Amino acid sequence: MQHTSHLPFPLLGLSGGIAAGKSFVASLLSALGWTVIDADALAREVVAPGSEGLVQVAEAFGPACLQADGTLDRAWMAARVFSDAMARARLNAILHPRIEALRDARLRALPGSTKGVVLDAALWVERGRAHHFDAFWTVDAPEEIRLERLVTRDGLTRDAALARLRAQATAAERALHADLVIPNDGRELSGILAGAEAALLADWRVRRGRTWRPNMPAPFSAEQLRDVLATLLSRGGDYGEVFAERRRAHALGMDDGRMEDVLASETFGASLRLVDGETTRFADLIAPTLDELLEAARTLAAPGTGTPAEVPALVVSVHPTPSPIEQDPGQVPLSDKVALVRRAETGARSQAESLRPGALKQVSVGYGDNTQRVWIAAAERRDGSWSGRLTEDQRTQVVLRANVTAGDGSQLQTGYQALGETRGFELFTEEAVTRTVGEAVRLAIQALDAQPAPAGTFPVVLSSSAGGTMIHEACGHGLEADLALAGMSSFAGKLGQKVAAEGVTIIDDGTLPHKRGSQAIDDEGNPVSRVVLIENGVLKAFLQSRKTSKKMDTEPTGNGRRESYRHLPIPRMRNTFLAAGSESPEAILRDLDRGLLVKRMGGGQVDTVTGNFVFQVTEGYWVENGVAKYPVKNATLSGCGPDVLKGLTRIGNDLCHFDIGTCGKDGQGVPVSDALPTILCPALVVGGTAEALPSVI
Repeated sequence: MQHTSHLPFPLLGLSGGIAAGKSFVASLLSALGWTVIDADALAREVVAPGSEGLVQVAEAFGPACLQADGTLDRAWMAARVFSDAMARARLNAILHPRIEALRDARLRALPGSTKGVVLDAALWVERGRAHHFDAFWTVDAPEEIRLERLVTRDGLTRDAALARLRAQATAAERALHADLVIPNDGRELSGILAGAEAALLADWRVRRGRTWRPNMPAPFSAEQLRDVLATLLSRGGDYGEVFAERRRAHALGMDDGRMEDVLASETFGASLRLVDGETTRFADLIAPTLDELLEAARTLAAPGTGTPAEVPALVVSVHPTPSPIEQDPGQVPLSDKVALVRRAETGARSQAESLRPGALKQVSVGYGDNTQRVWIAAAERRDGSWSGRLTEDQRTQVVLRANVTAGDGSQLQTGYQALGETRGFELFTEEAVTRTVGEAVRLAIQALDAQPAPAGTFPVVLSSSAGGTMIHEACGHGLEADLALAGMSSFAGKLGQKVAAEGVTIIDDGTLPHKRGSQAIDDEGNPVSRVVLIENGVLKAFLQSRKTSKKMDTEPTGNGRRESYRHLPIPRMRNTFLAAGSESPEAILRDLDRGLLVKRMGGGQVDTVTGNFVFQVTEGYWVENGVAKYPVKNATLSGCGPDVLKGLTRIGNDLCHFDIGTCGKDGQGVPVSDALPTILCPALVVGGTAEALPSVI
């Protein structure tokens, strides 16, 4: 979508699963005076008889896609693309650019007096565009209602209708992106829409200003960066890059009521990268001047023997952020941050005393914020011609960590909880802070009453609250392209093959609002995206940087990440999750005769080549006859990631909790998050200190 910050009216992105009632809601908004631009209608226009779009579709899919009168056979096409992901991607590649061009033309033609525009499309989430609007709403309805509508409306069998539902993002995933979820289950919607419309009309300009942030004062001008690139590529090469970074960070730590650490730092640096065939030359500089950058560029260029690059003029490309902030933590007084830490520490002590007087032994609270501004200038040769680009981004991270130790005279147990997102200081509401420290207290005190975990091989239910450590560690790293290319992944060489059970879909998405791994661009200047890695059990893609995508003859996925200007970008996860299924978590647990329920996971180890893993359980319960009988302690889980994926038979519909962390790889750490719905793992090895029980499997 083109840059829309200049439009004098609000833009509302509207989406929803097939047969959820999106068009019905659009009609209600139209009745309120909104202009509706329907992607389905535009899609029909771009394949109208005689259009270039129809010609290309016919060339790609053959004459069978046309009816006798030469028009597109939409029923034939729908049956084809909903059952074949590759065919769906091929059709989208033809239609989407034309649809977008037509939509942008319609937007430009609207008068300034327009009340607002509804951009109605089914695939905003799938295409990684849900953060491009002043607000994003999604329409949802229970699956059974949607199935009934599809069967009745389109004359489909139940299985065919279900396949169409499964070809789209789940309702749980769309809700992660949405400012508003509209429940179209038969209830009256006028009140919901009226209230939401009023709120949007009141603050859309403020929201837009946060999403499409103005250009930041850059350390070097576009012309200066072009000169550096021209110098870097003066003796040949295929790709040149300047990565400049300013970073500001603050950290506070309180231990047992004493403020132990108050740290502040500010850095500025830049790096140069020159790629010539299979050779990469790299240099990083602390607080460089322009002359120092040019001198480093000449040094890197010196070994080259090729012809100078024709670097074009660089124009800043602006991308919307999925994580707009309200209160810049860098502008928050230190006294407010100290007060936050003290409030959290006092709250933890108060809650511990109310739960079990005298049990609290220690409270540690830490606060941190990090604001990173990056400018990335690059020139690349493709098919004999040079292109150039200049992109920028500002990333803000804040986190509050609480670690609580409780004891009863014979043992000490700890509880840990963190609150962190790509938000500003507004994240730390009274409710959020109370909830965070309360969870740390609860975990520590509950562990005092936990019994040693049994040992054996048992079914394990991983709750959504456990986070996606299993997906991130046991599967996610193996889906990073550099490890696959090096033969260090259990998924290497398996593109297009069945690697997991039916219904297992794993996604990495850098566009999720405010999640810890989200940003506007990656560290190579590529827009972030939503990458479906495994779809219904089939391996579809790897996470790509520029370097790995060249080797795999594909496109970068927006996963080229680096810790700082001192590092080379490599493929890294962002927000990685197992897509929600259709079962209720309660039903999954109810059917567990005997086994372990895991509500929180800790650290662990994984071998990316084999997928074998060992993880700690920080909150778990022994289950008998579908009921959690007692909490356990000192439990571990071990197994093989790919085997777990192949054995999943039950997947819940409750994708809601993302764990946060800093992922380490090749000496670099980057912020990430991960999640999964409630799942049943039919057989995992449970390590415990209690007497071994007979294994179920």
